Amino acid sequence: MNDREKFLFDLQGFLVVPEFLTHSEVDELNAAVDANMEKCGKDDNHNLGNSKTLVGTHRRGMFTGMLTWPKPWCQPFREIIVHKKAIPYLNAIHGRGWRLDHSPFILTADMDTEGLILHGSTNHQFFGAAYYIYTNGQMRCGMVVLQYQLADVEEGDGGLCVIPGSHKANFPCPSEIREWEVNREVVYNIPAKAGDMIIFNEATIHGTLPWTNRERERRSVLVRYSPKYLHYAGGYYEPEFPEWVNELTEAQRSVLEPPYIYNRPLLEDDGQTVVRPRAE
Repeated sequence: MNDREKFLFDLQGFLVVPEFLTHSEVDELNAAVDANMEKCGKDDNHNLGNSKTLVGTHRRGMFTGMLTWPKPWCQPFREIIVHKKAIPYLNAIHGRGWRLDHSPFILTADMDTEGLILHGSTNHQFFGAAYYIYTNGQMRCGMVVLQYQLADVEEGDGGLCVIPGSHKANFPCPSEIREWEVNREVVYNIPAKAGDMIIFNEATIHGTLPWTNRERERRSVLVRYSPKYLHYAGGYYEPEFPEWVNELTEAQRSVLEPPYIYNRPLLEDDGQTVVRPRAE
């Protein structure tokens, strides 16, 4: 994570990394989705508040369980949970020892898909699972989201939106702003190309705008990470790793570890799992 990217993430609470995935990686991920279209359901996260501007005719589409899809379709999703290019970003944000918070999922949208109320912990009170601090020359966060775009999104299309800088906000966000009813100019619909990665802090106010593009659909893979000592959502291991985890690489298995600090496997920027240290 270079100095420019650190400045932008610290300033905005999100960062767009262009051309993060190769064309081949995007094609493989899209091919896997296309081959499993029957697995697409409706997103249960349906919350518009009292908004009249976030409404649509139907809910967002959602894929889950990609890590256990039949081979070869599971493989590209298994590879991105510890993408070699993502490791330095997560090391800079969380320190070494971060972990996959819960199973990846895919959000889709077509014309008139509804939005989702804006939400995020901000800084008006400390929330131990989603926060942002800077101290001793380092930034640290609670849960962050890495969103990989599998299709182009132009500003105004809809989909992911944020209020830049809100991870540092000292006052609660009024409901009429969270419902996208007033001061809509402060809400930024992040444009991105297929292959771009967007990192955003769960403390940053974010949500989903209704999808307005008739020619192009949304297709976004969301992978969420937390520091090594934190678990935001429910687990994907219970109580032991399922059999399919044995098929993963050592690096991939390491991020499925439950939250703890002492003597856990850590990843270097080169993507190699290191020996469990006695202290980190």
